[in-house]
Parts: sequence; structure tokens; C-alpha cells
Amino acid sequence: MAKFIRTNNIANAWLTCVKKIMLEGHEVTDERGSLTKEIQNVMIEITDPNDNTIPECSPWHDDRLETYKQELLDPNNDQGFVYTYGNRLRQYFDIDQIDKCIEKLNNCRESRRAIAITIDPIQDNKVDEIPCLQEIAFLIRDDNLYMTDFFRSNDCGGATFPNLFGIREVGYYVAENTNTELVNMVHHAMSLHIYEHDWDKCKEILKKW
Repeated sequence: MAKFIRTNNIANAWLTCVKKIMLEGHEVTDERGSLTKEIQNVMIEITDPNDNTIPECSPWHDDRLETYKQELLDPNNDQGFVYTYGNRLRQYFDIDQIDKCIEKLNNCRESRRAIAITIDPIQDNKVDEIPCLQEIAFLIRDDNLYMTDFFRSNDCGGATFPNLFGIREVGYYVAENTNTELVNMVHHAMSLHIYEHDWDKCKEILKKW
């Protein structure tokens, strides 16, 4: 069953999802044999993406978060990973998809074609590790930027919080280059889950919230 969450900032979005998964999540064993608690088709609207609140209970803080944020805009894959989001979005297909989105939006402010993808159906069907982030899409309305992303799978215990900050950084880059302001983010996760090894940590996080 789909779930819709509207909240003001990234921190509250993440904490709300952690609570919902721990209270309502169904136990699912994934392809690797790892036990998770999962809720399906979660759509999170963040109405004030510029709020930089980082809760004390978060395992991600300034330096670590800052490093991660830049990865989604970095086209290089110098570490030899199967993939990086920045590489897939900005270089992998011999095209900088983010700059192409900017070009489309500047050419037509009402464009519905400003979409960047990470999935390579030919190569990704040959390997186990495929991108969790599949797509980012942008709309400009009344000189405001609206951004939507889609994750096939999202680890709420270890990755959702930095994922949202990283995606926001992409939104800032697009906003800066289209003379707009990022005013709204929608994060859609088909499988939003927490791994068993993070359950105790998440229980402690919720006690502090």
C-alpha cells in the first residue's frame, strides 16, 4: 500500500520514515539474505528543502555529509566502483544529463522533459549491483524549481538521510543555472527499508527524537 508523507525538512522526513518503518514495516529478506523491515511505495514531500537541520541523533554530520553531497555532482568514477550516481548522471552515457536538463529548462520554462536517469538496461542486467536511485526530474513553475526523484530501493537506516541532502545539492545546481529557487522536493522510494543490523540503532534514534 502506498504511503504519503508531507513534512517541512529533510531531517523530519527521515525521522518520520524511520519511525513508520520500525512501527509498521513488514519483515522482508532480500536477495543477499539480509532481513529488513520494509514499507512500500513511500512518497515524501519536503516543503522547505532549504532547512539544514541535522538532528543530534543522526549518524551523519557536517564533514561526512559534505563529502557525500558532492558525489552526486562529480562525474568521475576514479575508485573503480560498479557505478556512482554522479558518473551515471553526468558522464556515463557520454552526456551530462544534468546540464541537458538545465538547457531544456532554459529553452522552455514549462518543459516536462528535464529528466536524468541512472539505469543502463544492457549493462545493469548483467550485474547484481545496480543503482538504487533511478531518476531525477525537474519542473519550473512560476520561476520556482520542483524536483522529484525515484529510488527502486532505499536504505532508511543508513542512506536515506544523506541521499536527500545529496539530491538537494543537484537541485541547487539546477536552480542556480536556471535562475530559479528550489522550493519543493518529492522523494519516491518503491522499497523503503531498514536492515536488521540497524534496528537497535534506529530504536535509540527514536528515543532521542
